[in-house]
Amino acid sequence: MKELWKQIKSAVWDFADGYGKIIAVALVVLCVGVLAISIVKKIVKKTSTKSRKIDNSAASFITAIVSLIAYTVLFIIFIAALGFSTEGIIAGLSSVMLAVALGLQSTLASLANGILLIFTKPFKAGDFVDIGGTSGTVKEIKLFSVKLLTTDNLTVIIPNNTVFGSTIINYSKLPVRRLDMVLSVSYDSDVDKVKQVVLDYVAKDERIAKDPAPFFRLTEYGASSLDFTLRVWAKVEDFWSVKFDLLEGFITLFRENGIEVPYDTLDVHVVKSDKGV
Repeated sequence: MKELWKQIKSAVWDFADGYGKIIAVALVVLCVGVLAISIVKKIVKKTSTKSRKIDNSAASFITAIVSLIAYTVLFIIFIAALGFSTEGIIAGLSSVMLAVALGLQSTLASLANGILLIFTKPFKAGDFVDIGGTSGTVKEIKLFSVKLLTTDNLTVIIPNNTVFGSTIINYSKLPVRRLDMVLSVSYDSDVDKVKQVVLDYVAKDERIAKDPAPFFRLTEYGASSLDFTLRVWAKVEDFWSVKFDLLEGFITLFRENGIEVPYDTLDVHVVKSDKGV
């Protein structure tokens, strides 16, 4: 029994003497590597967050990518420090990555487009956009999809590859937006009076920009009306309230100034034949 115990102790000592140093070095490399990655992650996150050209979603993504690459490299270094060959590991990782890439082509396409969305920034969270006919406020921009909240309080998730394959209209990108309206009046109306009344009314609305100046001209002879085009500029946040207020205000304005607003009518003529039918 004593002899067996001596053999075990000898084997443990030989192992510790032969491989203990290697394992110790590998563990030191692992600990130092984890600490270094933690410091690098903090530096990258802090730097990218402070950058005016990179938003929070891009900063998080950059930090995650740096972390993934760093831990992969650290794993390979750790295996090498233990004395194992890394060629097989690298080849295995390459094969796995290729298999994953082939199996997840659509998902990777969304991921690639998500990266493009983050860095090209055609829109940001809070913008009101139209993506391929779907309108709503951008709530989240993720690596694989974009979340919209529609005006009727529905949540719409659009894959990023669909986003980049669609026409994107960003209504919030610029601070001001042009409002176009067509106003129709009777052919009996005084054109100069209509222009003066409308422009005076528009000038009183402080939400409407003075520069560019409001545009209001006769632009078409309609089938039963003179059609005027009104173009004014307003801040994005005032756009809809200005439009609805003008629509309601012009009706009252025209009535007060005796300007007739035409509408479609149907005249029915009853013709009596010679036979009395």
